[in-house]
Amino acid sequence: MSVNPNELKSAADGLRGPGDRWDSHWFKLVRAEKVVFNGDNREFRKNLIERHRLVVCVDDACRIVVDGVRTAVAQGSVVVCGPGQWIEAGGPSKAEQTMYFLDYETGCWDREATGSSTNGNGEKESGAREYRLASGVRLAETIHRCWERPGPAERMRAQAVFHELLAGVAEKRERSDTEAPDLVKEEIDRRYGEELSIDTLADLSGVSRYHLMRSFKERYGRSIIEYMTEVRLMQAKRLMSESGLPISEIAARVGFRSEPYFRTVFRKEVGITPGAYLRNRKRKVAAYSWPVLGQLLPLNVVPHAAPLDHYWTDEFSRKYGGDVKVLLGHHYEFNRGALRRARPDCIIGLDCTISPEEAERLGEIAPVLLLPWMEADWRSHLRLVADFLGMAEDAGTWLERYERKAASIRERIPDFVRDDKVLVLKIAGDDLQIWGHKAMTVLYDDLGLAPALLAQSVDWYEPVELGRLSECDAGRFVVSVNDDARSQALWEKLQADKRWSGLRPVRAGAVHFLQGHPAWVYPWLENSALHQERLLDRIPPLFLCADS
Repeated sequence: MSVNPNELKSAADGLRGPGDRWDSHWFKLVRAEKVVFNGDNREFRKNLIERHRLVVCVDDACRIVVDGVRTAVAQGSVVVCGPGQWIEAGGPSKAEQTMYFLDYETGCWDREATGSSTNGNGEKESGAREYRLASGVRLAETIHRCWERPGPAERMRAQAVFHELLAGVAEKRERSDTEAPDLVKEEIDRRYGEELSIDTLADLSGVSRYHLMRSFKERYGRSIIEYMTEVRLMQAKRLMSESGLPISEIAARVGFRSEPYFRTVFRKEVGITPGAYLRNRKRKVAAYSWPVLGQLLPLNVVPHAAPLDHYWTDEFSRKYGGDVKVLLGHHYEFNRGALRRARPDCIIGLDCTISPEEAERLGEIAPVLLLPWMEADWRSHLRLVADFLGMAEDAGTWLERYERKAASIRERIPDFVRDDKVLVLKIAGDDLQIWGHKAMTVLYDDLGLAPALLAQSVDWYEPVELGRLSECDAGRFVVSVNDDARSQALWEKLQADKRWSGLRPVRAGAVHFLQGHPAWVYPWLENSALHQERLLDRIPPLFLCADS
């Protein structure tokens, strides 16, 4: 059967947006796969999908990122995705994640309905829709079980249950098309250049200001103001790159009340000034490995090509996703093809992830710098990158500012904190870990705090039994607990253990808490200038308000 591409698009819009006639669409399941991520932080899957896909989440811990934006999900969530979207599933988390991928084809029987599509121009849909069905997991399990069995009868049963799942999504869609968060998001996407207040949007959506702010944050993972700023800056960067308009006019067009305010917000959110952004966009740098981003961003360089699979993908994508024109993966051949088409000015990677043979092949595309990642420290890495890009002065300026900040914090740390030896403990999943000197160089080198004896023999990290801490000479603990359920459960169990409550730092109330992250378990991958400064910025609340 031959189907017009616009007909396929119309059917996709029927699932993902309002205003389409479902009775004119046909749907056919073509693939059902069960995917289980076993809790390895580095295990994930990312690909550019060619068909329509439903992702059904079995666990609350499931992580789904569509075009660089994380989708809030729970058990029973059905995420509707379309062709041409980048879908990332799995990691980073130590919790097991189970989900079903249901790929399907769709079209439109009614030619008139095709023409009435709300988005029938063939452009790729942005974002994803998420619907929560109480029966979602049960239906997906049945679909997969029937699909895996041999014989046409079982395949027909799979198709029938798949249509039952679609009916559930359709019912949810009909109920949720007028929900406040979706309505407000669409209004911001359409009217970002206007002055939009929370009260205006609340009146438009027909709910209270408080309800709107809470429900929007729950659905999209950010506040209304954060999302509005994100949209306005994305449009501003597009105009800066394409229009040639003065900054003052661009600021007015995307909804900022003045040029100075626009420059302030741009600098705060993007990390560089509009002028620096424009200058650096002229250089096409390829960051072959994601830790390289941590050395480029302090130099105000946003890469033209980069992978987007690191744990701060969501944050990075909101700020720079539109600037990274070429997405890289984890396969040499795929990356070579992408880089040949992109024709970057240079390529920067890590010597521990790129073989000498592959580096030689990359050198045929553009000049290559491989950082000696496990051998040199982060300051050396920053200087190497800066020298390679002809930005040695910029690196020197950044390092001077960092050293001044570290010195200021060091001078303000109370003497009674300095007198104590410090041990950093990390709780990740089922593991209690000691983080060593290289992982905590900010504490031990830049701020001059004394490491406990247990930390002195550890470079990066190693697991530790609770009983061993009783022998520790630390006067203070710095504890970082990940947010996932397994880590939190271990932390609660630890606090209830008399061996923990009997430790000297715990009895003395000398336990300081450092915000954790589910993927912050491989500290050598965060051995970058950007990460070190972020860690340094978290130190003052830990120690400067400590009780003697």
